[in-house]
Amino acid sequence: MLKKFLCCALFAIASCPFVSAQDKGEMYVGGILGVSTSSFGADDTSISNTYFRFAPEFGYFVRDNLRVGGLLGYSIAPLEGRTTHTLTIGPNVAYYVKVCDRIYYVPEIGLGFAYASFDGTSGYGLASEFKFGAFEYRHSEKWSLSLNLMSLDYTTLSFSGENATSNEVNFQLGISPTVGVKFYF
Repeated sequence: MLKKFLCCALFAIASCPFVSAQDKGEMYVGGILGVSTSSFGADDTSISNTYFRFAPEFGYFVRDNLRVGGLLGYSIAPLEGRTTHTLTIGPNVAYYVKVCDRIYYVPEIGLGFAYASFDGTSGYGLASEFKFGAFEYRHSEKWSLSLNLMSLDYTTLSFSGENATSNEVNFQLGISPTVGVKFYF
């Protein structure tokens, strides 16, 4: 009984709303999980795709409310009958604008190196992302939840395979939600 009481008490203390601003020198580790669906239709045919993304990240506040960071992202997307695996690594910059007590608007821009492969073909290139629909809920001094609703993504890849070489450019503007968790220290 005492163990249950102590566990409940520790949980209550850990979830108390101690909220602090994002101060210079503060760091965090976290991760992003995203799932999005798209549909295309033309000439009496319809194609639906589901896109999954996972990205651990690290950030450091160089000034109050100004963060620089980096992430290592992995995504899998079925496109046009093929499954594409993409690995992205690169830096990002974000600025925290306080909306209310614990909610921040966090526009972010990132640029990275991308590697993609499908069906024995692989490619290298650049990827950039501008998150203009990103928010963060700072639950406590150490934990926060992040949500990105809209972004602008641009990727250019050069593929080389067994039979051919090709270039691919992807430009996406729209709703592609991601959810993340951050631990501040």
